[in-house]
Amino acid sequence: MVDEGADRVALHPRSISVVAVGDWLPERRVTDFAASAAAGTPARYDHVPLLDPIVAIVRSANLAICHMETPIGRPGAAVGFVGRAANRRTLFSGPYEVAADLRRAGFDRCSTASNHSNDQGIAGIDATLGALDAAGLGHAGTARSPAEAAQTVFDVDGVTVSHLSYARNSNTPWPGDAWRLSRLDDPAAVVRDVASARAAGAQVVIISVHVFVEMQPSPDMEDRALIEAMTGGADIDLVILHGPHVVQPVEVVNGTPVFWSLGNLVSGMGEPGRGKYSDPRALDGLMAAVRFTERPDGSFEAVADPILLCQRRSTRVVYPGVAARGWANLPVGARADLDACVARSAPVVSGLR
Repeated sequence: MVDEGADRVALHPRSISVVAVGDWLPERRVTDFAASAAAGTPARYDHVPLLDPIVAIVRSANLAICHMETPIGRPGAAVGFVGRAANRRTLFSGPYEVAADLRRAGFDRCSTASNHSNDQGIAGIDATLGALDAAGLGHAGTARSPAEAAQTVFDVDGVTVSHLSYARNSNTPWPGDAWRLSRLDDPAAVVRDVASARAAGAQVVIISVHVFVEMQPSPDMEDRALIEAMTGGADIDLVILHGPHVVQPVEVVNGTPVFWSLGNLVSGMGEPGRGKYSDPRALDGLMAAVRFTERPDGSFEAVADPILLCQRRSTRVVYPGVAARGWANLPVGARADLDACVARSAPVVSGLR
């Protein structure tokens, strides 16, 4: 008897493409640009011009994932730096408009677990998820209810995907209800979460982790041990990390592609006078471009492709660094900025394009 299911997979394997990007930080240079881009329109801010050079790549993916490092405020609320925590760490609030702008740029969902997730308390978590919902963006990492926290699977062009998001630390006290912000301090908890996602039908499992050791060119040893334990104990298809604010290598760990740090997508870093955040490496980021293709046994093979993203300090506009160097009509000064970005990142990440 012919196994028709096996034949179908062999002849017509399902395949989806996923892209994921680094930290979005609503710092002054970013919000000033977005405000100027919105001048003469009903909107306060327009962030899409910051991403124009990469919009085609984002929209071409079956699933595009952003990382919203900070809370998003309600319509009309203050944005950027909005205070200091008791430990003197900076508190952020992003513009309400950023969610819709990311959706217009082609993103489908965002990870929301980070050290800044609880900057505005429970009200900030609620406002963030409300803004993402209104824009039609999915999300993982923070939640308004236990039921929402448990929602782990969704469909991407006929493939059932799970996207889980965790934070390693919080700049403010953790919420009293653990389900409001997914905390990662025990790899066994992730192993259990992945098992639950698989039981719910997940065929591809993607993990986002926000770590706290910043500005290092390679992963922290504690983070490495954590990821090794996770991928060794669970069937994870892709791990992407945020938080260091600079790019780090891409490796395969226990058969799983791991992007050790995607750096920043958009930030106000790389400016003089900002201490360690003045480092020009903070202008550079990665797009994790991954193709998942179904094998005959029903599992999915992941092929990872790191795309270099270069943010210009003068404008904050993000370019696909390697490809854009071949563009004929770059703005004045852009080619030198892209050359510097590639020179900084190529020794760190193999196979950049």
